[in-house]
Amino acid sequence: MNPQPVIHLDGIHVLHGQACALDVEEMRIDGGERVFVLGHSGSGKTTLSRLIKGRQKPSTGTVRVLGHDPADPDRRTRRTIQRRIAMIDQEFFLVPRLAVVDNVLTGALGRVAPWRSLSGWYPRDEWAKAEAILEEVDLAGLGHRRVETLSGGQRQRAAIARALMQEADVILADEPTSSLDPELAEDVLQLLVDCAARRGVTLLVNLHQPWLARRFASRFVGLVNGKVAYDGPPAGFTAETAELVYRGKKTRKTGERDGSTPALEGQASHTDLRLVGP
Repeated sequence: MNPQPVIHLDGIHVLHGQACALDVEEMRIDGGERVFVLGHSGSGKTTLSRLIKGRQKPSTGTVRVLGHDPADPDRRTRRTIQRRIAMIDQEFFLVPRLAVVDNVLTGALGRVAPWRSLSGWYPRDEWAKAEAILEEVDLAGLGHRRVETLSGGQRQRAAIARALMQEADVILADEPTSSLDPELAEDVLQLLVDCAARRGVTLLVNLHQPWLARRFASRFVGLVNGKVAYDGPPAGFTAETAELVYRGKKTRKTGERDGSTPALEGQASHTDLRLVGP
């Protein structure tokens, strides 16, 4: 008998108005997997993450994370399971005027009494954890700095630190490198993957660049118009599969296929569908 997956989607249908945003017959993600979800903007990547985090409910079907519904109608149950799912959003959602360490400490809210967090009186052991995590993400000595003074790469590291502070079993990252140049993007993904591996955490990352994802993923999921077009090892994500995933999107006005394709090999042209191995 197969062990229970960490994430299980069954018969999922998500409608935005009359449009189908996501249509997944079944998806199982086991503990410790590094799943990179690929596809155009609007392909369903963010909707998938929102379902797993519990920020959205499916129109039909069931979502189970660690055996529970992350959008459970019971508030206490919902908060308990959502504490075990960390989310790194594309826009970071850090508080610019707060110090870096104060932003990181918000990851401990599920473990700290509300009156302590509101007053900023976190227990000493939580401060020690935050400082250790800041060192782990190469932000040692910057905890006192206000977030608004940090570079884009440093802000992303602070967002990762906050997710690690949550001590979650699952980390979701929605386009975590969208605002970074290629070299910084690779560094941030390496950091995220290494931190998750040290903790045995299940990692699901939404990304546009297959050439970059291939260096870190244990599994690819390719989405086209809300449907799974590929689900398997990175080695099986061929140029033909990339063609399907990145040129399978139809334009809204004409119904013709959109010929734009993100570069699959560093600075390659949009028509170059070669994939670079690690």
